[in-house]
Amino acid sequence: MQALEIFLKEILKKKLAVLGVGSELRGDDGVGPYLSEKLSSFNSESFLSINGDLVPENFTRDLRKFQPDNIIIVDAAFMGKSAGDIEIVRINELTGISFSSHSMPLSVLGKYLSQEIGANIYILGIQPINIDFGSEISLEVREAANKIFEMIKERIV
Repeated sequence: MQALEIFLKEILKKKLAVLGVGSELRGDDGVGPYLSEKLSSFNSESFLSINGDLVPENFTRDLRKFQPDNIIIVDAAFMGKSAGDIEIVRINELTGISFSSHSMPLSVLGKYLSQEIGANIYILGIQPINIDFGSEISLEVREAANKIFEMIKERIV
């Protein structure tokens, strides 16, 4: 978590967009929308948080209009770690991580955004426990998202 705090401290010095991805109907897969909705209360000229749900590519226009320096895509990610563990990687360093199914692979979306906007693209993956349809976000994953929320809140409020 300390590495993530240092990363967020640096990245929040510039214009930042957060794009939450996932399905709120599938337990821990809803962590991206959960976190992005919480963060949207801080939207400003230098910070934008969008719930991309299952079709984050539908929000590329909003991101192009905002023109962020950095974009963090938040999603549940199967990384072979403990539930709630967090990993942040640059889009071009994305290997060995599996994301729940979305209409467009995050690597493709990230590369497109990088080319279109010129922003640095990061994927923030949170290890899920359960992505079964109709389940709730697990305590471990919700706590991880809440910690990230607090870290960002502390730096932009």
